[in-house]
Amino acid sequence: MMKYILIVAFFGGALYASGSDIAQTDFSERAINFVIFVAILWYLLADKLRVLLANRRQEIADRFEEVQKKMKAAKQVREQAQKQLEEAKKKANDIIATAKKEAVLIAQKYEDQCSADIENLIRTNESLMQFEQRKVQVEIVELVLKELFNSGVANIDTDEYVKILTRKVA
Repeated sequence: MMKYILIVAFFGGALYASGSDIAQTDFSERAINFVIFVAILWYLLADKLRVLLANRRQEIADRFEEVQKKMKAAKQVREQAQKQLEEAKKKANDIIATAKKEAVLIAQKYEDQCSADIENLIRTNESLMQFEQRKVQVEIVELVLKELFNSGVANIDTDEYVKILTRKVA
């Protein structure tokens, strides 16, 4: 700033020394007064102005650092959220895969159970059919024997009948 004042003073003095029409005015005195006024102001206010500008610069730097910290924190939060999202996707895929495996196992279990139930029903049905066949055979034999005993066509006494039955049973 002092350089500028000296330059203005130099040109003002040069204009004053040139002796032109401007010399007849009070321009050079006013210019010198102005330069002196600015020099005094500069002398009195320069330190305060430097402190004010330094404080302003520091405030701007502090705000900038604060913004940088917030940006870093936001970036970290975003990265953490991204990691959590990826973990959630992995867990979801794992859960889906597990659910599919469980569904296959459950379906297989019910299929096996149904197969076993069907086999049991078939065996039970076959047993019932055999039982009913024997029952019908016994009824037919009883009916034929009753007719034979009642008609008197065949003379088989009870001793003979018991022998025939013991041979069949044995």
